[in-house]
Amino acid sequence: MPPSPLEMEKNSAAVLLQALSCLLKEEDAQRVDLAHLLHKDMAGGLVACASLGEMMRHELANGGDAASVTRLLGSLDATLRQTLQLVRDMTEKQFPPVLKAFGLHVALQQLVRNVGENFAGSLVLHINGDEPPFDLASRLNLFRIMQALLTHCVRFANTSWVEVTCLASAEKLEITIDHDGGDSIWKEMVPGSEMAVIEARCALLGSRIEVMAAGPAGSSRISLMALPSTPQSGGMTPSRD
Repeated sequence: MPPSPLEMEKNSAAVLLQALSCLLKEEDAQRVDLAHLLHKDMAGGLVACASLGEMMRHELANGGDAASVTRLLGSLDATLRQTLQLVRDMTEKQFPPVLKAFGLHVALQQLVRNVGENFAGSLVLHINGDEPPFDLASRLNLFRIMQALLTHCVRFANTSWVEVTCLASAEKLEITIDHDGGDSIWKEMVPGSEMAVIEARCALLGSRIEVMAAGPAGSSRISLMALPSTPQSGGMTPSRD
């Protein structure tokens, strides 16, 4: 017997709740990490800089020699550079600067290089056309979707190659990810897992993800289309034979 409209509504609500719970959990984890970095590393670096500055003032006020002041100045410079690099790393984790400066295509190139460093197989990216005029929030959302999809693809031992193709125009962006991991790697993503987050991000964009069943050579495809317009609806299209 097919599910009643009430049951379908309850199931949809449960899926949305799972996605929201997963997103909130991810956001809270990011906030904890950010607070830890700000409190321990960044604040610690700034306190060290202030202490070194005070030591330099003390040396100069008490007739310290040039060699002592030079050593302190060297330590201050090194600490400032280290703290500045920490700020840059933290900023990149929140919003990769390349997304704003050069757009999504360049950010995807950087992402593929980073993911490929920890992947023993082949990971290639093809880009054709100029990307649509996405706003910064949409760019970040698309980037996070691709980050999650590629990371999931390469983590499976039976995946030996992944090929990403981006076809862009002023009206839309079509992305396909072909791989030899089989479509089962997507079925194994249980409700409330990272796929719930991906689906929620797609809904935010008004996009839809489609998972194709494995082909004759054992390959599988997941595709995504995004439009630079006001989100309407989105989600996940079930795997098809």
